[in-house]
Amino acid sequence: MLVRYLRGERTAMALLALLVPSGIGLQLVAPYLLRGFIDGALSGDSQETLRDLAAWSLVAAVGVLVVTIGTEALSSRIAWRSTNRLRADLVGHCLSRPPDFYQEHPPGELVERMDGDVTRLAAVMSALLLELLAQALLIVGILVALFRLEWRLALVFAPFAAGTLLLLRTLVGRAMPFVTARQRVAADLQGFLEERLAAAEDLRTNGASRYTLRQLGDRQEDLYRRARDAARASVRWPATVQGLSAVSVVLALAVSSWLHSRGQLSTGTAFASLSYAMLLRRPLLAVTTRFRDLEDAAASVQRLRDLLGHGAGSKHLPGHRTERRTGGGALPAGRPGVRFDRVSFCYEPDEPVLQDVSFTLRPGEHLGVVGRTGSGKSTVVRLLFGLHHPVTGSVSAGGLDVTKTDLRALRSRVALVTQEVHVFHAALRDNLTFFDRAVPDDRLRAALGEAGLGPWLRALPHGLDTLLGAGARGMSAGEEQQLALARVFLRDPGLVLMDEPTARLDPYSERLLVPALERLLENRTAVVVEHRPHLLLNADRILVLGDDGKVAEEGERAVLAADPSSRLHAFLRTAEAAR
Repeated sequence: MLVRYLRGERTAMALLALLVPSGIGLQLVAPYLLRGFIDGALSGDSQETLRDLAAWSLVAAVGVLVVTIGTEALSSRIAWRSTNRLRADLVGHCLSRPPDFYQEHPPGELVERMDGDVTRLAAVMSALLLELLAQALLIVGILVALFRLEWRLALVFAPFAAGTLLLLRTLVGRAMPFVTARQRVAADLQGFLEERLAAAEDLRTNGASRYTLRQLGDRQEDLYRRARDAARASVRWPATVQGLSAVSVVLALAVSSWLHSRGQLSTGTAFASLSYAMLLRRPLLAVTTRFRDLEDAAASVQRLRDLLGHGAGSKHLPGHRTERRTGGGALPAGRPGVRFDRVSFCYEPDEPVLQDVSFTLRPGEHLGVVGRTGSGKSTVVRLLFGLHHPVTGSVSAGGLDVTKTDLRALRSRVALVTQEVHVFHAALRDNLTFFDRAVPDDRLRAALGEAGLGPWLRALPHGLDTLLGAGARGMSAGEEQQLALARVFLRDPGLVLMDEPTARLDPYSERLLVPALERLLENRTAVVVEHRPHLLLNADRILVLGDDGKVAEEGERAVLAADPSSRLHAFLRTAEAAR
């Protein structure tokens, strides 16, 4: 998965491939220069020779610094550019998923994956592959240099280096289950916080604050236990390497002292060998630390693969498919007709929501859908909007199968209005156009006027540039619903789908909204889900769904309303009595 996002960084990767060996070479040559300087000073070499050796040592040290800075800068750039592309793909993937995806993955969890997992991945990718290669080359280079310098010292270090790497191989992977569990609990905590903070007012007014804090404490305790287990499993690597490298340095010091006392090792060579011994600890520790980071990254990669739908944890049910679909047919201009042909659908296996539903709606007709809660009313409009696919049967608009049409073209001709309206923290014009700045202001004002928001717009301090949403200007529920209608007026679709648009409005706000609703439905095909019967007076046909998701009744509204034996007639009578 990661290779695909690194392909756009070939130039930077090539430059890194040059910098890394250069840095290794400069690190390896420094102890040789140190040996020459010490031995030369003790043997009485000329001042000019010693100055040259000191100068070259300074050049090597500065070179290591420059190469290190350049490598860090390049690797960070590669990591962030590639993981930004990954993050963009994740957001695009989530935006293309059907609604049931967000029931399985709450927003807090998605934020943790897109931010936390990708950030962890970026931190590792910034130097992981090249650094592991560089450290391995540095270990080999140190051993080769030691063999050239003093083979007996090399024989002391080689077994420790080999043993450390072999031990590392046995430890790799043991921390993975603990790391995965820690990241899962962290994502759950993020989702919990997002949900509870969004409902802060309800929790406070209903006395659930203490219970929420207890739940938070339990989740934090669980996260602490998971993090502790992961840390215990991961800390074994650097601790083991620290111990082995300390032993190797002590042995090297003992062997160097013994050889030097016997006159078989010069003072400069002894210092150089100890320098190599200290230098060898660094790559061994770096490798172990990076492998620990690699397990974190591997867990993140697996979670991201699951999110992208490649893992076994993804949910795949009939009718639950990604929304990303292009290349199909497009609805014709004008008012499309609608047809359901023996449609069945379920959100969960063996729990049908709709069963064998059929009806036909001619171009320009209005269909009112009624039924009890859970009868599948909302599912009808969601199927027409392409949010779900039928398990069996077909759904067509304008003579085209909705499941085979280009989604972008479908949404340009079909509009969905629900009781939930999202107002972004953005300017009014951006809330209307969804950030399309190409739409002329005159069209925006006309759409707001059609929705009944003309006086409201004129009262705004900055007109179309007024900031709305959280932390800015608030809107009433009625104004938010009128804003949703203005969005539809702006698009001018041929088919309008409404899912109880007045459900959260008080009677006064409803009366203000009804004229805009009538203007919107005029000369358009419409399917309206509504539980308030007086709002269905303009419907041409009525579809009554039973509790089992089957069609209990379907026909012309006037005929059904006049028939005392019809369900619609009973529904209207009950609703009138309740008023």
